[in-house]
Amino acid sequence: MATLGLTLQNETSNVLDKLKKVDHAVLISYSSKIETIDPLAFFKSGVGKRFFWSDPDQEMTLVGLGQELAVVTHQKDRGRYQDIHEKWEHIKNRSFHFQEDGNVMQSAVGPLLFGGFSFDPLKKKEKHWHDYQEGAFFIPSKMLTKTTDATFITMNKWVRPYENVHHVLDQLISAVKKLTTFPIHDERAEHQQYDKKAELHVDEWLEAIRHATTDIQKGKYDKVVLAREILLSFREPIQLYRVISHLLCEQTSSYIFALEEKGKCFVGASPERLIKKVDDKVLSTCLAGSIQRGQTEREDQMLGLELLHDKKNVMEHEFVVDMIHQAFSRYCVYVEKPTAPELYKTKSVQHLYTPIIGQMSKKYSLFDFIEKLHPTPALGGDPQKTALEVIRSIEPMSRGWYAGPIGWLDSRDNGEFAVAIRSGLINSHQARLFAGCGIVRDSDPLQEYEETQIKLKPMLSALGGDPS
Repeated sequence: MATLGLTLQNETSNVLDKLKKVDHAVLISYSSKIETIDPLAFFKSGVGKRFFWSDPDQEMTLVGLGQELAVVTHQKDRGRYQDIHEKWEHIKNRSFHFQEDGNVMQSAVGPLLFGGFSFDPLKKKEKHWHDYQEGAFFIPSKMLTKTTDATFITMNKWVRPYENVHHVLDQLISAVKKLTTFPIHDERAEHQQYDKKAELHVDEWLEAIRHATTDIQKGKYDKVVLAREILLSFREPIQLYRVISHLLCEQTSSYIFALEEKGKCFVGASPERLIKKVDDKVLSTCLAGSIQRGQTEREDQMLGLELLHDKKNVMEHEFVVDMIHQAFSRYCVYVEKPTAPELYKTKSVQHLYTPIIGQMSKKYSLFDFIEKLHPTPALGGDPQKTALEVIRSIEPMSRGWYAGPIGWLDSRDNGEFAVAIRSGLINSHQARLFAGCGIVRDSDPLQEYEETQIKLKPMLSALGGDPS
């Protein structure tokens, strides 16, 4: 992919002249540093397909409006990761990025791919997930990149051979200039109250836990994660920007994500990173084993100590650490792993936490890591293949994109993916929320039910209820 500064007028003109002669479509991108824009206001201004992404502490926020190009796979096996990777490489080879000098090395500026994968492509998909493919990404027509240091706008245009590339670039530059006076979002995002709350298939879910613990005690497998769902109904259509606004305020240590698809939106506040890549450095987060937050500082500390010494949770955490460490050992030339977990605290939950860092081998891509890591034992179980078969067989819901990888990567293959937990699927007047628990040999169904109640709180609170 070519990246050119617009002050280099001769080189830019030469490239544009050459592009007039190619007999295939190309992606033209233009980026510019601008005065700050409120990401939520930018998101709210869009119609149709949009995405929103904010990392913990909101150090980087990305907002995409409109779909310029779709990158979709229909493969239902592990080849779906490679399929997306190959299609992205093809697009990059036909991409030309123009921007002001001095911004060339800024991550997540320019053509960027956003999307994710379903949890299990072999699980029968229920109707509410039909618009979400087994792997689906897109390049937005316009995108906001906001970091702690600067704000950028990128405009993307897929240009056919018969179109004038000079004219297209001029249009993109003009469009960016019009956004420099974008209004700041100053509306208070008041809560919408849901009218009804239904807990779905609870008896079947509790029975699935009993079934799993019996099998684990018999030595058939070591762990399986089983999820359940609730359904909220509203009298008025759910205002998506309000949900995101509350998640940003309340879940400051989580990834806030939203991806629209044909009138529906998959949205969440996940504390769990799957993989992050910056140049040749990769980072993953082992997050498994959890307990509620305390009402006082002392109670919170006592609960944290209880979690650090709880055999069930420590064992659950070690499954995840071992699996991620093995993946890093395969794809990295150097790996760092702490000897013991720490505590990672969100508003409602505290988790056992172990970061793993590696220097990535040049032979592999970010998609290789996603393929190897998903699902971690924190979301699937151990052994991985057996756990997936068990979930497919006894879990009384269709996960769709819940607990799948969701995130972004840029044209230099830097990127970040979270595990799409603490999430829900919004469709007009309804919101379907999901939560799961790791089941091991001594799991108690009612205690696991109470754990899911805690894990549902972030999305319930953002949707107007159960904020405590």
